[in-house]
Amino acid sequence: MGVARYNEFRKNLLMIPISKWKDLTDDCQVIKALTDVYGEDVEKLDLLVGLRAEKKIKGFAINETASSIFLLIASRE
Repeated sequence: MGVARYNEFRKNLLMIPISKWKDLTDDCQVIKALTDVYGEDVEKLDLLVGLRAEKKIKGFAINETASSIFLLIASRE
């Protein structure tokens, strides 16, 4: 079983999955690297890679997925 892929993890958090690399990041170098490794199949994206590549929320130091994880954990305390 293992760790869910990036899109599956987002679905589990009730978030919209990405459908193309541009949904994840605006950084052309990152998009090229992702395409070199995964081709155009965003469903293959590893969770940790996706979390690191995801663009930050404007005005914040973290991205949308990390923010959702934080809020989920914080609400349980």
